[in-house]
Amino acid sequence: MKKIINSLFVAAALVLLLQSFDFETGSKRRRDGTDPGYTGSPGDSFKNCAACHGGVTANVDGWIVSNIPSTGWVPGQRYTITATNTKMGATRFGFEVSPQAYDGRLLGEMIITDTAATKLVGDNKYITYKAAGVDGVDSRSWSFDWIAPDSTISEVGFYGASNPNAGHKDNDKTFLSVLRVYRAGHKSSIQHSNYNVQIDLFPNPVNQTLNLSFPVP
Repeated sequence: MKKIINSLFVAAALVLLLQSFDFETGSKRRRDGTDPGYTGSPGDSFKNCAACHGGVTANVDGWIVSNIPSTGWVPGQRYTITATNTKMGATRFGFEVSPQAYDGRLLGEMIITDTAATKLVGDNKYITYKAAGVDGVDSRSWSFDWIAPDSTISEVGFYGASNPNAGHKDNDKTFLSVLRVYRAGHKSSIQHSNYNVQIDLFPNPVNQTLNLSFPVP
């Protein structure tokens, strides 16, 4: 009887092990979100998906977008943020996003709007995928709502790390994207008439870092 129980225990352990193993990549799967603290932000010590997946990282623009107007967000108002992960040929996609200050403080509040595909981790500081939010063909997007912080905050950075897995985990590429948004009235623009160049200055007022954005002819 004891031998039968031991055999059943071993069989159950093998089933659990096989369920967590990905035969395409020869590695363990992580299909239900990632650990908190892997967005690539300064506050996360620049840690990102490559810590587990290996491979290289690349910075990309436009992978995190919002419906915040160009005039800026209003404290206490609710907005929608969308993160996208794209790679031709990929069939599984993961991500993690966090709205932070430069020192890593959570700014504002994230609200889950797709409970099947996304979840909050790390004391609600990070949003990541769930098992039902992984699969896709060439691309996958996730949306959530964000309540803007109070009027003492003028700048928020949505830091995100994304990893598309096309079955070659040892050669994965992690993509890092940042969406910077500003409180209404805290982004200024000036026009240089001699060169017809618009220069954006933000945040306004400045605390430690002043950003200048302008096109280069």
